[in-house]
Amino acid sequence: MGVPIRQEFPWGVIEWLASAEAGNARELSLARLSISPGRSTDMHRHTNCEESIYVERGRVQCTVSGATCGLTDGGQLVVPRGATHAIRNAGTEPARLILSYSSAAREFELNNP
Repeated sequence: MGVPIRQEFPWGVIEWLASAEAGNARELSLARLSISPGRSTDMHRHTNCEESIYVERGRVQCTVSGATCGLTDGGQLVVPRGATHAIRNAGTEPARLILSYSSAAREFELNNP
């Protein structure tokens, strides 16, 4: 089964549902993400996997390798392996997203300005 892992940040919350760390996956990661209104995740990249972003509810702006696109309910995009990216809540309510990764042990690197 595994145990969901909750991480809190100044911009919101990630709950890891499946991953190597949660103890229930060997080849993928799955998470629920909540971003507070007007807040943004840190600019970062994953050098060992793709990331799929699906918006359950809300309005977000995703910046991937310098290009920005807007997504709303039901919108999705795939971030290529190694691409620098961030997600910003462009709405007035918390944005709810589902994230999936092609690795159970994601590598995470902050993109320092």
